[in-house]
Amino acid sequence: MTARVRLAASIKGTFTVADIGDALGVQARRDLKPIRGAVWDFLKRGEIVRVCEGTYEYRGRDTPRTLMDKIWHLVRSHRHFTTDDIERMSGAARNTVTEYLRCLAAYGYLSRSGRSRWRLVNDPGPNTPVNTAKCKRLKALRLANGRRRNS
Repeated sequence: MTARVRLAASIKGTFTVADIGDALGVQARRDLKPIRGAVWDFLKRGEIVRVCEGTYEYRGRDTPRTLMDKIWHLVRSHRHFTTDDIERMSGAARNTVTEYLRCLAAYGYLSRSGRSRWRLVNDPGPNTPVNTAKCKRLKALRLANGRRRNS
């Protein structure tokens, strides 16, 4: 149902719950409840915004999470981990994981506690730390790996 509501909202652009119900062929008013729930979820996620009372505008989904976003999320949620743990859970290549962890350590977010063990020491929040000059090497490595896989 959510996917159908999302599709109808994206086609309509600006809409009401009743508009989505009409687009999905909902006849009875009581059958609008799941549509209201989906609209509420989209509103919380930022996919839609409220234009005025009862009228919404579809904005779309956020961009998909990058590998660095996934790695950062795992680092924050585990606090103590190994390079192998992050590699396995993120699906990223070992070189990518290692280079990004080194980059985070260089900025004071992580410390090493063994050969491949890491610990989060400074948590600035859920937003992935910015890919600054020190991380250019990681970006070049990811691009090179991507070219090799696509060849």
